Amino acid sequence: MSGKRLMEYEALRGLSILLLLALHSEVFDPGIFGEALSNLAAFVATFLLGSFFFLAGFFTEASLCKPDANALRFIWSKFIRIYPPYWLALALFIFVLDYDLSRSALAVYVLNLQAIFAPAFIKSLLTLWYISMLVVFYILYGGMLMAIRSSLGLLIVSIAIFFLALWAHLVQGVFDPRFFQYYFMFLAGILFYRYEAFRMKIFEFNIMLKILFAVVSVAILQSVLNLQFPKTHVYFILAAGFFILSWVLLWLTIFRTTLGRWSLWAWLSTASFFAYLIHRPLWRIIDEFFGLEKDLSTVMIHLIPGAILALILGYLLQRGYDRLLAGLRLK
Repeated sequence: MSGKRLMEYEALRGLSILLLLALHSEVFDPGIFGEALSNLAAFVATFLLGSFFFLAGFFTEASLCKPDANALRFIWSKFIRIYPPYWLALALFIFVLDYDLSRSALAVYVLNLQAIFAPAFIKSLLTLWYISMLVVFYILYGGMLMAIRSSLGLLIVSIAIFFLALWAHLVQGVFDPRFFQYYFMFLAGILFYRYEAFRMKIFEFNIMLKILFAVVSVAILQSVLNLQFPKTHVYFILAAGFFILSWVLLWLTIFRTTLGRWSLWAWLSTASFFAYLIHRPLWRIIDEFFGLEKDLSTVMIHLIPGAILALILGYLLQRGYDRLLAGLRLK
């Protein structure tokens, strides 16, 4: 795919990291927006995390479609890009955020598999759970994609694995409930890349129709949240999936306009991974250095200067890490 055709996906990733930093600053707290919007944080979290998993599936399929793609190259590329930065973040969570991890569970965290064993058997780490979930999806879907090229076969096996994981969750308590919420979003990204003609046709749909779907999806998800269905319930999974895909499609369509050509989006996309990993420890350092208490002023400090600093450091760390890998010929 050309750089022009990638712009909307970079922009979506850039928007998602901005929303994540805002979410973690707690600016969407009901105390700020009011009880009428008490579920605003849940909506924002569902969209931004769903878009991350959707993009991961999209680019997984893109990388495996390259002529020189093979299993070892795919495994190595994901390992070298994810694990060393993740280990850095894990160390920061232990020594800066004072996470007291038991020795028996440390191996699970080091292997980045907490998405399988948390929260029933080990503590689920704030923020870092997403990286673990991403690794589990890479393992499952990467293995399926290397063994199965038929879309129908991929769908059948994906559904079978979903129900096996759900059975294991209900019987043994393994798999974070959020696994089921986002599992099919990764698959949606894979299929969205695979069917280019379908993708282009969807982009041609009237934007007012896409806005209508997005608005309806909000109402449906709100009703499901009001009924307090668990994340493993079929109604919740369907409602969350429809909400995520409706808003992902809407924003991808918007970003295919001149708005998506802003160079800021590519910069944010580059900064996103390390900014995701380091922003909480960075904010803790800022809080302790300036003696900040948990109040509205701290929320705004995290939201504006704290988020900007996290993004700048994230960008510099990502560029530096890329150069290090290139210099060591590890990528």
